[in-house]
Amino acid sequence: MLGICTYGFILKGSDTIFPNVYVAGVNVGGLKRDAAINAVTLAVEQETATDTLTVVLPDRTIDFTPEITNVALNPDEAADAAMHYGRDGGPIKALITYEKAKKTRQDISLESGTNLDTAYIRDLIDQTARACASEKVDPTVTVDADAKTVTVVTGSPKISLDADKLYEAVVARFNAGDLSELKFDYDTEPCAPVDLQQYYDQFATEMKDAYYDEEKKELVAEKVGFGFDVSYYTQQLAMAEPGTKLTIQAEEMQPEVTLADLEKEYFSDVLGSCDSPHTAQAGRTKNLELACKAIDGTILNPGDEFSFNKIVGERTADKGYQAAIVYQTGGKSEAELGGGVCQVASTIYTACLYADLKVTERAPHMFTVTYVQLGMDATIYWGSLDYKFVNSTDHPLRIDASVSGGYVHIKLVGTAPQDKGYDHIVLRHEVVATIQPKMEIDGDKTIITDAGTAVDENGNTVNIVVDKDGNKYVKGDMVQYSYVGKTVMAYRDYVDANGAVIKTETLHKDAYQARNTSYKCTPYVEPEEPDEPDEPDPTDPTDPTDPTDPTDPTEPVTPTEPDPINPWD
Repeated sequence: MLGICTYGFILKGSDTIFPNVYVAGVNVGGLKRDAAINAVTLAVEQETATDTLTVVLPDRTIDFTPEITNVALNPDEAADAAMHYGRDGGPIKALITYEKAKKTRQDISLESGTNLDTAYIRDLIDQTARACASEKVDPTVTVDADAKTVTVVTGSPKISLDADKLYEAVVARFNAGDLSELKFDYDTEPCAPVDLQQYYDQFATEMKDAYYDEEKKELVAEKVGFGFDVSYYTQQLAMAEPGTKLTIQAEEMQPEVTLADLEKEYFSDVLGSCDSPHTAQAGRTKNLELACKAIDGTILNPGDEFSFNKIVGERTADKGYQAAIVYQTGGKSEAELGGGVCQVASTIYTACLYADLKVTERAPHMFTVTYVQLGMDATIYWGSLDYKFVNSTDHPLRIDASVSGGYVHIKLVGTAPQDKGYDHIVLRHEVVATIQPKMEIDGDKTIITDAGTAVDENGNTVNIVVDKDGNKYVKGDMVQYSYVGKTVMAYRDYVDANGAVIKTETLHKDAYQARNTSYKCTPYVEPEEPDEPDEPDPTDPTDPTDPTDPTDPTEPVTPTEPDPINPWD
């Protein structure tokens, strides 16, 4: 302990300044008093000759130069302050301060050696505060409804300078010897904002781009607006100097997206179509027209499913549907309201195959039809059979349906994919098996074959048919025409622009039933042997051998059978 105290006393009595002691920004540690005075004098002369404390305000600056502020540093007093650092206590404190100074810089406040003219500094700051102060001025807005203009004179905020706070900051900088640039803001109270939207609403009309309404499933035309760009002019006002006059003229505002633009994207391409011929039968044609009318213009959004029965509805007399031939259970063809509308479903199905759409429900006819390719038909029946497909494209799809010129016309109109990977589709089928129809007796399905002609009990020549047991029947009128049974494979070829098949898809295998031709038949009765005739009276005018007798029988004509191809369903 004695040694420590002794060392402390030595430090207190030393004629050199403790290490790392700075005054006026100059390291005078380890120097004697005279050397410290010289170092401080040189440093102050160099610093005060070049450095200025500059206060940067938002719209001006204040420069505090050494001459203006009368900053003076007494080198003798500064050196004495440095010499006394750490020696104002006992030897132990002197030793601790010395050891601390060896490791850390120790700055001596300039207050110990400055002659700062604080009155002048305060006066200069107060003058600046009065010069920059301004009261709040709110903007003015004038609306000319006839000229459709809005004129705004921008306002200005209330501005004040906190002189006390700035004074404290400047003095602190000088006392610390920090003459770096000092940034200082005003205290402000903003003026009232200008809400241009309320003036826009007085005479402006909203501009609207054309768009597709998914709910209504229609393209909505654009709407030319009248007004001005609220966001743009709000920004201009925010950037304008106080007192700036800005006149805003309302004018037409053209939308960016027009109906013409959308029509190039929506419903611009025929994705698939089919025209199927129909027979000129009035009732059936009327049914086709009513079904097409119900379907025409139907629009499906992406993912929507089309249902023939849901769109067309039940085929009733109240709707105008007429009786026409349909296939009944058991294979009979009978007249029924709405007969023939299967052709519309089949035509749509064929168009869907060309459009490569997703089919969700489809059934083939019982027998072959002639208005579309085999394997490309679809049968429907209210309450049991439906035809359905999904709009599996990325855009809305419209169905155009009509009847004219002896054809049912179907077009699926939408937006073709940018790169669908093929040029077009070819539909084809292959008949892989057939069943030939036979003749049968109407009512009991007895199979019969032609056996030529014979004379019945009345002496008339008739067509004769026989069954497997040899029973003979008189062949009457045809009740039901026949169909050849066919098993059909349906295919879809994806073809490139050069006509090469890229891939082939097997659609389905359809089995169309065979149907026999049925005739009204009656059992054949052999004619009785006639009695020996009396000798003819050569004078009897009714003598059947008279070549001039008008009742002389002639060769009967075999009736012509109707076309075995079903023209109705």
